[in-house]
Formats: sequence, C-alpha cells, structure tokens
Amino acid sequence: MKIAVLRDDLTDPTAPDAADTLQEAAFVEKVMAAENETRQIPFYADLDKTVRALKEYAPDVVFNLTETICEQGGLAVLAPQLLEVLKIPYTGNRPFAHLISADKELAKRLFSQNGLPAPSSGFHSGATYLLKAKTEHASAHLDDGCVITPNSEQTLREALSRKEKETSLAWIAEEYIDGREFNVALLCDEVLPPAEMRFSPDFKGHKILTYEAKWNEESDAYQFSRRSFEVETVIKKELSDIALKCKKLLGLRGYTRIDFRMNAQGGLYIIDLNTNPCIAPDSGFIAMAHEAGLTDREVVERIVADAFSK
Repeated sequence: MKIAVLRDDLTDPTAPDAADTLQEAAFVEKVMAAENETRQIPFYADLDKTVRALKEYAPDVVFNLTETICEQGGLAVLAPQLLEVLKIPYTGNRPFAHLISADKELAKRLFSQNGLPAPSSGFHSGATYLLKAKTEHASAHLDDGCVITPNSEQTLREALSRKEKETSLAWIAEEYIDGREFNVALLCDEVLPPAEMRFSPDFKGHKILTYEAKWNEESDAYQFSRRSFEVETVIKKELSDIALKCKKLLGLRGYTRIDFRMNAQGGLYIIDLNTNPCIAPDSGFIAMAHEAGLTDREVVERIVADAFSK
C-alpha cells in the first residue's frame, strides 16, 4: 500500500513544536515502512502545489498530520476538506470535527448547548480567567500571564485586545478552573486510560501547561509537570463517559485527545478538544496507548484501518 504522510510545511524546523512535527511524521513513516511504501508530503501554502504532489504520488491513503497551514492552526481543516474533494482516503477526523476543534469559542458553545461541561465565558465580578488563542493548539502563546482576575468587563476586553495585537491572532477568555488536569484519548472506538497532569510544589506560577511547560524540556516548568496514570476509578469512568458523548456529538473517528479540568467541588470541564493530536513517540497520546498495552505499530495500523471504515 502507498501511504502519503501529509504534514505541515515548516518555515522554522528548529522551533520546539515544529521539531515535534517532524519527529511525528518520521515515526509514522518508520512504523508503516516495513510493509508499505511511504512518502512525506508537506501541505504547502500553494494549494496547487499540494494537489500536484498528491496526484503525482497517487497514494492509497493519506496519513493526515497537518496541524497548521501558513502557520495558522485554524486553517488545518483545509487538509481533510481537500482530501474529501480529491476522494483520497485519509486518517483521522472529518472536516466538521476539525472545524469545531479549530474554534475554541464555537466548541464551548456546542458543548454547552448539548449538556457537556465547558468553562463559562461570561464576565463575573471577582472571577479568574484564562486567556487563550482562539484557533491554536499546542499551548501556542500560553504563559502564566494568561491567567488574570480583571476588575471589570472592560479590563478583560482590554487584556484580550493586547493579546490580539501581540500575536495577530483572535483570543478568547474563559473562566479559569483552578484544579486537577486530565487528558483522555480516543483511538477509533476505544477510550484509552486517562492520564492526569501533576504539578510539583516547585512549579512556579499558575498550574497550567504553558508553551514552555509543554515544549521546553530544559525548563523548570517542563521538569515540574508530569503525567500520571494513577487516576481514581470513578473519575476514569466520568472522563470516559464524557469523551464518548463528545465522540457521538461530533462523529469523532481515528484519534482525538480531550483535555479536562476538575474544580474544587469535583466538577469536570472540557478545556480543549484536539482532533489531530500529536502522536510522536514521546506524546501523551502514545503514552496513553502504551498504558492500554498497545504497541506503536498497533496504534498506527488501527488509525490507518479506520480511514477505510464508513
């Protein structure tokens, strides 16, 4: 079988998250190359160039790893849309799920309308808020200063405006859930063992996975945040139940990661939906798959097989 590994066209391959993208693509190639012909194809800003590359290679299936186009996470939905038009089977989620994932505000609204827990966006005096880049994943631009307690709605709007000017991106604010953080992974129809991100007492600032904590392995923030699979059974069940409701609502397939926060009262809230999560060897997704007893090969083969399912 001919497999095209479709990935980001990187302008700066030395950036931590960009290097991870290359590692992820190499990982998929290595796993599948034993019994298949594989080729990496970047998703170029020039759409015609991308189409020509795909048609020239004529793959039986595309392993879609595209997370950004023109360095914009919100444009990644163009990859599955293009593959639908070209009628090439591809891995992972379909355009609708990617579209919801690419707009954090839209995702929160959809969850709330369907009885799924999501942090509030409305202003409440005395509440603490987390500022997020609306269309980006991978903790892009997220730092400790993104947690604020504004004294008015106007102050909150001004903080968002400053972020938008700094980054040239749209930003949203949601109520900050100061509590435990969990990750849940869906692999086809299976919910993998949930993980908890635990923060050491030495972790400085608000206990959130900033860009530094996620990508800079030399930083204290990275060293003082660790994944644990020692999650209480009752919490595992609740996390899994919510994840399966998300799957049904959005028609999730292939592989997805959903992140949660738990407040002091034990209430769980969906804080992020990633319909194309990283599956590099050191990623949280692969760690959860290994906890379930799956090998790298089994994970990748399941994802590819699901590309052909109806």
